[in-house]
Amino acid sequence: MIPDLVAALPDRIPAQFGDAAPGHRFHLYFTHWEAGRFSPYKDAKLPDIKHLEKTEREKIRTEFEARKRRALGNVCPMGDSAKAQLVAVRARQKALFNHYGPLGYRLSTTSTAPFATGLGNEHPIENGFAFLTPYGLPYLAGSGVKGILRRSMQELQNEGEVGFTDEAINALFGPELIAKPEDARRGALDFWDVFPDPAKVGGKLVVEIITPHFGGYYQKNETPHDSGSPNPVAFLAVPAKSQFDFHVVCQPDRLPAALQNQWRVLLQRAFQHAFEWVGFGAKTSVGYGAMAAVAAQAASPSASGASANACGLEPSPVASASASQTWPAAKLSLNPGTGEVAAHFEGKSTAPLKNPAANDLRTALGEERANKLKKTKELKGVSVDVEPLGKTWQLKGLTPP
Repeated sequence: MIPDLVAALPDRIPAQFGDAAPGHRFHLYFTHWEAGRFSPYKDAKLPDIKHLEKTEREKIRTEFEARKRRALGNVCPMGDSAKAQLVAVRARQKALFNHYGPLGYRLSTTSTAPFATGLGNEHPIENGFAFLTPYGLPYLAGSGVKGILRRSMQELQNEGEVGFTDEAINALFGPELIAKPEDARRGALDFWDVFPDPAKVGGKLVVEIITPHFGGYYQKNETPHDSGSPNPVAFLAVPAKSQFDFHVVCQPDRLPAALQNQWRVLLQRAFQHAFEWVGFGAKTSVGYGAMAAVAAQAASPSASGASANACGLEPSPVASASASQTWPAAKLSLNPGTGEVAAHFEGKSTAPLKNPAANDLRTALGEERANKLKKTKELKGVSVDVEPLGKTWQLKGLTPP
């Protein structure tokens, strides 16, 4: 009674080709036809079951939806050849990245939530996914990374953080608003595509479900109410705990002198903000695309012997101990209205540390010192680690014991 769904495959291709990449299963060989009559996946309908008992009708509806979701589940596994291709692509990126020496900036992190992208692409299930052709591998386009990082810097600018100005953002990313064609120019930063590696969490994608409860309100301008019929929406995602490698290359000739030694610091702060507050990919407003914050990695020098001095750049403050400092007897100050914490030492001060980082710092102080800071609004004799941030300093945390 329930229509079965099959893939429209030539006879020479087995129906169960376990070594195919997920993107090939999702696009060219998707299981979305009703057996015997080529009706698209989204148009597949149940036969008339009104004459059946309610329990039997519910059982049939449940099985029908399960078959449709099973078609999407067939996309998730990554065969051996797809895994090998993913390893090769990521290794090729790493080798090319090392060629850029101090001009490269790399972050390796793991996702703390499922990741989805390309959901607006056309597909029979009405929720697409971004696969790189012809590999069929899931990926996040470099243009998407660039957009998120630009938004992150703009948010930091709106919050008043030092160093994030219109001039700096336009120099790094290119002008957003162009009045005349001759004003158009590329930014100094080039962002590479990101290929997530789900191998450590089962080596496959996952099917996520979101259930809109007020479709009539959002789509038909009806009054919202609780008696509607929610329609579960299935879509593909890369599972949480997958590895993501972000690669950025700087073209220093496009930067003003003031940013020659500061672009890494600004970029690191933007990544940190994006990981904590913005997210990558689709459905970030409901928690998808969150990443774990990590330290940046500098590219290793190229075979040609390029060095930071030869390129006119200093090594990354994140990767260079000489750029970071320890203030052995700093004074911490607390803003009771905002909860922000700053450090002061020998006439120098850090930019205010905002929540949740400020909360983490107070926790690290321990109960006694945290209570004293809360009561007196200052705490003296604290050893902290800092690093340059534009013309000021960034508070990294307490000095490890």
